[in-house]
Amino acid sequence: MITSFFKTSKPIHYIIFLIVLISVFGYQRIIVVDYKGAFSNTLSEIGFLLIFITSFFTLIFIVTKNNLTHNNGYAALYFCLFIGLIPSSLETNYLLISNLFILLSLRRIMSLKTNSNIKKKLFDASIWICSAAIFEPWAILFFLLLFFGMGYYSVTQIKNILIPFCGILVVGFFLISYQLLTENTLPNFSEYLPSVNFDKDSFNNKIIQTESLQFLAIVLFGFASFIVNAVLKNRLNQPSSWVLILAILIAITIVFITPNHSLGLYLFAFAPSSIVLANFSETTKYPWVSELVIGCLLFAVLLQMSLNISILIN
Repeated sequence: MITSFFKTSKPIHYIIFLIVLISVFGYQRIIVVDYKGAFSNTLSEIGFLLIFITSFFTLIFIVTKNNLTHNNGYAALYFCLFIGLIPSSLETNYLLISNLFILLSLRRIMSLKTNSNIKKKLFDASIWICSAAIFEPWAILFFLLLFFGMGYYSVTQIKNILIPFCGILVVGFFLISYQLLTENTLPNFSEYLPSVNFDKDSFNNKIIQTESLQFLAIVLFGFASFIVNAVLKNRLNQPSSWVLILAILIAITIVFITPNHSLGLYLFAFAPSSIVLANFSETTKYPWVSELVIGCLLFAVLLQMSLNISILIN
């Protein structure tokens, strides 16, 4: 029933999705977090809401522009469910900005398959990844995705390999210029380098949580269905799908290796995971399995929200 409603994309779907996303954003940023009602804070919240909504529509653009799914609303549906499952992903401002930049880089990486304007796309993608790394240093790992895409789309000529490094230099130049203009000092680049901390207690407290395990279980199911489908239908050479799989693996790796092990870092994995699971929902021969997956995810979201609300009331 749920899958049949979203089987064909309609404007009403996106109205529903926007209402859900804005509601979750408002709940998490105003009610859960200690919101201060100053005018400047209100403008700031509106700005970050716009960044979040832009990320959502960037996901839709990636899906439609690259024909990653048929004309349906499954990817957007899974994205909304993931946000509802781990709403704490909306709490950190720098993650919202960094995730938008990563999605913009993913848009350019996925478009490499057209073999047109390769140099411009590589340059743009590298700039977006570097910009994301300014806000979340471990986002630098998405350069692996860029080089993987270059290899898979057969654009690994020497002159193309050098282009991402030019993007790094450009972002470094602008960062130096900004620091000199605003603070009259050179930036401390060590602040933008990622750090690793395998604190066992922090790991257990943050990673081994119900919503984390639920998300990982759903993603693992998506991986399994993709691989089985690729093997049975001899589609192991689908570059777009493997790019998405690698993007998910990088995002989950970031969650595990960052010092604070914040669940909010799963935000990097939501968009590519949504696309992979959308492919499962539209290609499975057993619609009831898709209904079961979406139903379980929806139940987990509603249960999580009810628990959060009850905690706030008490």
